[in-house]
Amino acid sequence: MRESPKENSNYLKSYHLKQTPIPDGLVVIVDTREQESPLLKKPPKGLVIVRDTLKNGDYGIRGFPNFAIERKFMGDIFPYCSSEQITKTKPKMERFKAMITAGGWVGLCIQERESEVYQHQQFTKIHPECIRAAIVSFEIRYGIHVYFQKDKDQIVRWMVDHMIKYYNVMKEV
Repeated sequence: MRESPKENSNYLKSYHLKQTPIPDGLVVIVDTREQESPLLKKPPKGLVIVRDTLKNGDYGIRGFPNFAIERKFMGDIFPYCSSEQITKTKPKMERFKAMITAGGWVGLCIQERESEVYQHQQFTKIHPECIRAAIVSFEIRYGIHVYFQKDKDQIVRWMVDHMIKYYNVMKEV
């Protein structure tokens, strides 16, 4: 018989996720152009991080060129989805799609709440529907995994969890 929430005090406490064990040999690359990386500010214990120039994304895994995580702030996402879309974003998305087709994985981490991104913004005339359509296109047309999160600790957890899982899966093959 299952306990009711009133009978088990664990239901009343918030659960803190444990750090995923860092596998031997995993080396995370943070692009040299990546400023204010939450991964560098508070790296998980045992994670090896190096700075290097990446062709694709802001974060990668040494030895696995088909893995990338791109991180965007609120101010970056609007030109990324509008004025830069033809000249910069679309070619980047095509490279990401080729990486995924070759067995890779690509994530786009937007460092903001989704509800904030999909609101009219004071300093831009870009309509929220334009942003939404672009992000859905990134997911469906290009196969990019999109994650919205404002909390830096949660961003680090998401990035590291995906890096570890990808690394472990590729090592199994």
